[in-house]
Amino acid sequence: MIQDFLIAAPFGIDPGTYQALAVIPNYILVLGAVLLWLAFIVLGIIARRYEIVLGERTNWQFLVFAPTGILLFALIQLYYCGLGGKMMLPKGGVNYVAYGLFFISGILSLVANLKFYGVTRGK
Repeated sequence: MIQDFLIAAPFGIDPGTYQALAVIPNYILVLGAVLLWLAFIVLGIIARRYEIVLGERTNWQFLVFAPTGILLFALIQLYYCGLGGKMMLPKGGVNYVAYGLFFISGILSLVANLKFYGVTRGK
């Protein structure tokens, strides 16, 4: 089973070192991105319940859909680095798309959270 996750080590380094420096950090990065995405989804659910209970508009849909780029970044990273065994995203467009999605999603999530914060403060 563990053999499925071990990738042949390029560059002449031993497989254990490659596993510790490339494969495991890529899986941890994907796990962290998915957990971050889930945290924003939970915040959107909280905003929806806030809207239902207090009757104030919270734009909870924006809170739920804004972090989608984080999930897409995690899927791209998993495909190329986790399953493909690469140390970094390939150059020439894929890396710009992945990091661009992550950046735009981060900005949109920040704006959505600031709007929700304004609603909860009463502004």
